[in-house]
Amino acid sequence: MKKPNLFILFFLSIIIFSCSKDDSNGSFSDDIDPDGVNVKEEVLLDINATSSGIAIEGATLNDGGVTPTGGVDFSLDYTSQTAFQDYGFEIIFDAPTDFAGAYIQLFDENGMADSYIDVPSSATEAYYGGKFLSKERKDIFTKKGASTQKDEDTVIDVNFSNTVPAGTFCYAICVYDSQGNISQPVEVCVTVESWGGNVNLVGDWDFTKQIDNGETIAVGEEICESYDSTLNCDNGTQREVELDECYTLNNLLITFNENGTYFFSQESNYKSYDYAASNESCEVIYEEDGGEAYTSSGNWAFNEEENILTLVEFEYTETGDGETYTDVEPDGYLLLEGEIRLSANELIISESDTFNGETELYEYFFSKK
Repeated sequence: MKKPNLFILFFLSIIIFSCSKDDSNGSFSDDIDPDGVNVKEEVLLDINATSSGIAIEGATLNDGGVTPTGGVDFSLDYTSQTAFQDYGFEIIFDAPTDFAGAYIQLFDENGMADSYIDVPSSATEAYYGGKFLSKERKDIFTKKGASTQKDEDTVIDVNFSNTVPAGTFCYAICVYDSQGNISQPVEVCVTVESWGGNVNLVGDWDFTKQIDNGETIAVGEEICESYDSTLNCDNGTQREVELDECYTLNNLLITFNENGTYFFSQESNYKSYDYAASNESCEVIYEEDGGEAYTSSGNWAFNEEENILTLVEFEYTETGDGETYTDVEPDGYLLLEGEIRLSANELIISESDTFNGETELYEYFFSKK
């Protein structure tokens, strides 16, 4: 990964030094990566070994190369990407008319890899904001509704096996149509992030509050949303009623370990509308909520160039209504990718959600234990 120049490092060190003098209750290191974890990202990966470690469901790995013919318009609006170990990345693009598939081939300064990946259109999906929306979650970081979405976007979900380490590689991608026309290639370079990478994050952090689009909500504070509805009573009558759906996050503790793993647990309560009881009594009745718990474990990565913290979940447990459900994510699940502001005693994580041209901002505040 590209590193800041010496002037920027000097400037940042002055800021960090000044902040640490004011933080009497904690320590803050201006050397965020004394073990050189992030340096591993600069290693050029072997393209043939990396090709073998890539898995795209429905695609095939073929020997040889691809010869573009032209006749298909294709472009990307990016030349670099970030990926994560055991998780991978996504290739997002506007599919041309009569799109039938794509060819992907890794390359380095010595030429192309010995094989290429054929991704038919059946192996692509419509883009709805990324892998992190693929499943329902009840953790605080998962937002309801759609994320960044353009109807014309197509995505190729690229997964990694555990043989792909942190480092850098480049690929060329062409698309083809049903007539056999192959576009000119577009080149993209990928940085596979190292796990960990900022010693100042290591430790236990207590959630204190969140700010959702300017509204501050403290831990333990009930959040309610009201809306009008029609109550269809069992006696055949109808009533117009106002319903409240409420949620309370009682506590959340997240631990970042030096080896790049994390664990967090949260406990919450929901106020839910009981349809059956309400219809029977012909008045609004809410279900008794015994509380819910959520735990998550996986790996964290820190992008020191863009100040981005990423959590990739590999296992989670949900407990509610007297039942416990545990699931393992072998390909990983992108739980969080947000910009951070960090001092010795406070961590603020910011993430945004854009839909129909409107951007919403969510900020999560944590204090160091």
